[in-house]
Amino acid sequence: MNLYTKNIVEFVTVGVEYCAFLEHSDEKQSQVFIEVMQKLLPLLYMKTAMLEKPIPVGDDDIQVFVTELDYEAIRQSISRLVAANDAYYDGESATSISENLADIYQDIKNFTLNYKEGNQAVSNDALYSCIENFETYWGKQLLNALKQIHEIRYNPQNDENNDNNISTDNY
Repeated sequence: MNLYTKNIVEFVTVGVEYCAFLEHSDEKQSQVFIEVMQKLLPLLYMKTAMLEKPIPVGDDDIQVFVTELDYEAIRQSISRLVAANDAYYDGESATSISENLADIYQDIKNFTLNYKEGNQAVSNDALYSCIENFETYWGKQLLNALKQIHEIRYNPQNDENNDNNISTDNY
């Protein structure tokens, strides 16, 4: 499988952008974070849904780069930004926006770093794993988090939403 198709390169680009934004989220204001996530999550979902799942070629597991400390730092940073709006019930269990976004981060970051290695078999299998996880796990998490972010952004009870003129062009 050609791992440099337009769809794959665009997915990698959005994935790298998503990870970089979360890695610097502690530098963001809450409203800017919410506004960027409202735009970035649907793009990530669309770019992932457009991918063709490759056939795995290797016998080994893909390398895991994101440590528990990395995951927790991302989760805590997001939790601080969404504060009282973090926890919610998704219809099945109690969860949080910060856990949802950190789980997605973990999978996307592991994929992009494996892809960056340039090894065809590793990149292929990392893409397979990422798409498989999207289909079975984090795609739904993304949608649930996006629903909560929409509520935060447009809830008239949220005083932070009174200034809709903040530009996110240079986040």
